[in-house]
Amino acid sequence: MELLRIAKQEDIPNFYQLWKLCFGDSDDFCDWFFRNRFAPEYSVCLQNADGFASCMQAFPYMVWIRGKKIPGAMMCGVCTHPKERKKGYMGKVFSYDMQVLHQKGIAVAVHTPAVLPSYFSFGHYPVADARYLTAQAIPKGFRKREHSILLEGTGYKKAYACYESHASKYSGMICRTEADFVRKMEDYAADGGRCMADSQQVQAYVCYYQTEEALTCVEAVGEETALQEVLEGLFAEAAGLSLSVKLPPKSRLTFPFAQSEVKQKGVMGLVNIALLLQKLGLDAKATFMVTDSVIEQNNGCFTLNGSISSNPPAFAIPSGRLLPVLVGYQTLEEQKEWITIYDMDGFLEIQNKLPRMDCYIIDEY
Repeated sequence: MELLRIAKQEDIPNFYQLWKLCFGDSDDFCDWFFRNRFAPEYSVCLQNADGFASCMQAFPYMVWIRGKKIPGAMMCGVCTHPKERKKGYMGKVFSYDMQVLHQKGIAVAVHTPAVLPSYFSFGHYPVADARYLTAQAIPKGFRKREHSILLEGTGYKKAYACYESHASKYSGMICRTEADFVRKMEDYAADGGRCMADSQQVQAYVCYYQTEEALTCVEAVGEETALQEVLEGLFAEAAGLSLSVKLPPKSRLTFPFAQSEVKQKGVMGLVNIALLLQKLGLDAKATFMVTDSVIEQNNGCFTLNGSISSNPPAFAIPSGRLLPVLVGYQTLEEQKEWITIYDMDGFLEIQNKLPRMDCYIIDEY
């Protein structure tokens, strides 16, 4: 017998054990995560006759989309016990949690899975890229920067204005409050991460992990000249180590010894089409038909301002193909193979209201 339900606070030990088993994170990180990031009312689990079989988590955040703050949730920890795989549990858990998020007033669900295509069947498609600078070894010759400072504890707040200014430039970024920002910095620190800033005024900062083999910069934010100085200061202490730096896709930062590659990073699912459209505040005369196999309420004919319409639609599009357009990652023209057009003028009217945007996601969970 299977029981699919919303999580409870007392489920933490089961979530914790399954997370450890499936992802192998350290005890320090898991202890911190389940003390600070577990939101049972947004998370779900599946139990069968043998016990706790599958689960996933979500945590509510506002998300920047086209310059507007949209109610969203960051999904993470989708996992199934190794002995319970190949039974369709992930699909059941995932679809159920999407319904829960809809009931909670969430418009979009954001996540950054290791294998993006795993979620395409649910209509969750890429909405952001990231640029990665990588190198097998950092060369010698960089010098430590005199004004760079290591942020920790209450000092994390000094970097918040830098993040806020940076995040609002991108569609898809988490709109962290100051408390969210500090919690994220503490998240990194729980697993050995550090945060280096260019100065007390913080025009740029880098969150990074340094081991005996590698320097991994997971969050690099701010004005690019200052950001380059912070990175060079870190390189001075990391000669010989391999390097990975995650940057916005249009970042112009380069280093002669490093390779640069842009990759898709981050997917998003449409939880409530009417709410998202209402919050975006756009409008057009033409209407369009949306189809959604996961969220029944997303099916129908809509205006661009989120109202249900009885007028003939200009085109029909699956919800998963519409969301990258609403975010600004792609245009309607780029999704044309998935669209049935009934009225080209109406199609073009709505396309012109939805131009491309700079899209980027930092957060993993």
